[in-house]
Amino acid sequence: MSKSQSRAKRLEAALAKVTDAKCEIEELASELQSWLDNMPESLQGSAKADEIQEAISSLESAVSSLEEAEGADVSFPGMFG
Repeated sequence: MSKSQSRAKRLEAALAKVTDAKCEIEELASELQSWLDNMPESLQGSAKADEIQEAISSLESAVSSLEEAEGADVSFPGMFG
């Protein structure tokens, strides 16, 4: 990111990266949920199932944090007056 860009453009680019990261994390959570949903009955309630559920919860928490960042509304002051 070049400092020659305006602060607003730099923020816009950073928020686009946040959105990309959020999408990737949502995809990971979806993959884990699919794994959990298709787990054989003999493994449901197992330590592995608990690990998967914990990972899903952590990813969902990360998504929530990124959603907050996506909503950032910053007004930068002008250079003069």
